[in-house]
Amino acid sequence: MNDSNVINKLDNLKKLRESKHITQLKLSIDLGVSQELISRYELGSSFPQPNMLIKIAQYFNCSVDYLLGVTDIPTPTKFINSEIVKKSDIINKYNSLSTEDRIFFDRLLSLLSDNSN
Repeated sequence: MNDSNVINKLDNLKKLRESKHITQLKLSIDLGVSQELISRYELGSSFPQPNMLIKIAQYFNCSVDYLLGVTDIPTPTKFINSEIVKKSDIINKYNSLSTEDRIFFDRLLSLLSDNSN
C-alpha cells in the first residue's frame, strides 16, 4: 500500500469543532477523553479507534468519511435522503390541500415563524 493513501489524521475535525465554536476542552469533556487526545487527533500524532471515529461523527452529525477528509460532503447520505423524503412528503401534502386550507396553513406558518423570532 502506498503511504500517501494512508489516512493518519482527522482532516476536518478542527474545522468542524471551530465552526461550532467548541473548544478542544469542551469536546473532550463531551466525548469523555482528554483535551490532549483531541489535540493529538487534530495534529495527526494520534489516531482514534473506530468506535471513537463513529462517536465523533455522531457528535458532529457528519460522516466518518468527512472526518477523515475522504469527502467534502459532511452530511451522511442517509440523512440527506431522509430529509429529501420528508420535504417531498410535506410538499405533496400541501399540494393536496384545498385553496382555503392552504391559506389557513400559510397564515399558521407565518404566525409560528413570527413567534419563534
